[in-house]
Amino acid sequence: MVEQKWKIIDNQNLADVMVEVYGKNEEDLMSNILGIFTDIITERDELKDEIEKTVKISGKNLPDLILNFINKLIYLKDTAFMIFRNGKHNLTFTQRGYSLNSILSGQKISKDLAIKTDIKALALHKFKIQKIKNRYKVSLVFDI
Repeated sequence: MVEQKWKIIDNQNLADVMVEVYGKNEEDLMSNILGIFTDIITERDELKDEIEKTVKISGKNLPDLILNFINKLIYLKDTAFMIFRNGKHNLTFTQRGYSLNSILSGQKISKDLAIKTDIKALALHKFKIQKIKNRYKVSLVFDI
């Protein structure tokens, strides 16, 4: 049986999309957050692995790290016109908190890439992280 990576909970509202993202560990969770982020914007399977981008994110705890990771994805999309299909993530924990080093692969956004919708921000009002039986579940609401 294939483990579920994410599901869209509510996309009927014109202003936002609510999703749940799952992961067996923190790195898996980051991969799946990247996956749903990209899948909301475009057909992820249509993206090419033309560029690689190394990003370093930190956070005082896991919720902070996730928020900073999503904000970095939005920043790269809006300023460098990059969208990513895959990522390799290495997470470490120190006295200062979490540190994430990711190598993201994808492509530049171009007129040839079909865009379904745009993610403008992450809403915090329903942001929630749970660990249930050695598996993470994160509830996110993206402003579109």
